Amino acid sequence: MGLTLATNQIFHGGVWGTLHNKSVRPIVEISNVNLNDGKINFEVYRVEGADVYGSFLIGIDVEDKNGNTVKSLDLNDLASFPLEDINNHYIAKVKPGKHSLIIPLGAKADLSLSILDLDNLKGGKIKLTDISGAEWEQMIK
Repeated sequence: MGLTLATNQIFHGGVWGTLHNKSVRPIVEISNVNLNDGKINFEVYRVEGADVYGSFLIGIDVEDKNGNTVKSLDLNDLASFPLEDINNHYIAKVKPGKHSLIIPLGAKADLSLSILDLDNLKGGKIKLTDISGAEWEQMIK
């Protein structure tokens, strides 16, 4: 019983103090952002969150180095995201859903977005928005 209470406290703060459960909200990492042939390519990787609940992306925004939005995809765009622009690495697959782009726990994929003007993107950022309101950003180098 002591071991159970100790691990519960260490990992979740469930015995005393503030309860913290990292598995409640999805966390998506963005990496390997690169610009190539009129496209911005980046990797998304769902590393935390409830395994029965995917991350439902309802927005992808690409900003230039001045903070101006140069590409914005909403939930309708992401629900019809082209499969040829998704390169999944694992069995858990990133895929378009009925109302969003779904990223299940453990899914890792390379995504590609066509952008006409790549000149001012270095120093900008890419931002992903989940239906829960969570946002993740990565600088474009």
